[in-house]
Amino acid sequence: MDRFLVAELRTTRLDKLHDHLWLAGLPLPARPLQRQRMMGRHIYLTERPDEHLVWHRTELLIKPLPDFLLCHMFWTQHLCFDVALYRSAAGLLLSYAWLIGHKGDFILAKEAKLIPDEVEWLEWNEFMKDFLRNVDLETLAQVDRRYRYGELRLSRLNSMTRFLPSMWSRKNFVRGYLSTSTWYQAFFQRNFSWLLATFVFISVVLSAMQVGLATQQLSSSRPFENLSYGAALSAIAAVFLGAGVMWLVWFVLFFYHLLSTISLDRSIRMGRSIKAEKA
Repeated sequence: MDRFLVAELRTTRLDKLHDHLWLAGLPLPARPLQRQRMMGRHIYLTERPDEHLVWHRTELLIKPLPDFLLCHMFWTQHLCFDVALYRSAAGLLLSYAWLIGHKGDFILAKEAKLIPDEVEWLEWNEFMKDFLRNVDLETLAQVDRRYRYGELRLSRLNSMTRFLPSMWSRKNFVRGYLSTSTWYQAFFQRNFSWLLATFVFISVVLSAMQVGLATQQLSSSRPFENLSYGAALSAIAAVFLGAGVMWLVWFVLFFYHLLSTISLDRSIRMGRSIKAEKA
């Protein structure tokens, strides 16, 4: 039961990033579901508490509320005697107080399968009022520290996971906090689209310099010729450097995934063969 509750409630990965979570989100409640829809966000379900209220572009991940958190007896038997689990459970429930503030939010939560079908609005309203009477909304002392922040930006979480010294590993550097796509094309579009804009800017600058050299005023200007010469060489170097970096990243990702697949395949086959011999 303890392992199940830890998997359902604890935010162990975010605990490692807590001192830097201010970079990924504000210490404010998450927006209600109606506001999320007005902002054009689409709700995607996740069963991992570490991904709850993490957003990327128009996507918002929300963990459905576990049925057992609506049972008072379950709290007294399994949660109240474990401070960490209690605070995590209280934090998750508090996040639903943020998301569902009005009946319209409640209807959207039902449509998205975030709360059990059998729960009615009046029951929910009374339950949340009773819960909030036991939470200090000023200090949030009764909830896990992750829930001092509301929505968290995935791109910032990815950067922190990749580059913070305390989080560094080959796996974290390649995958970040949460990989949004396993396609190389999507990866390069997401991470190197700025490079195309840079090349367009360089092309405009070089074209302007070429026009300037064709005029009488600048064609005889030695400083401008030197500037144009340096800019042309820099542009050529930038193009080759950018292309080289992209190819290098592609090769690193390809061989990382290839070697990871081979290693995983070997370990699984070895484990199966050992179990077969014991049987």
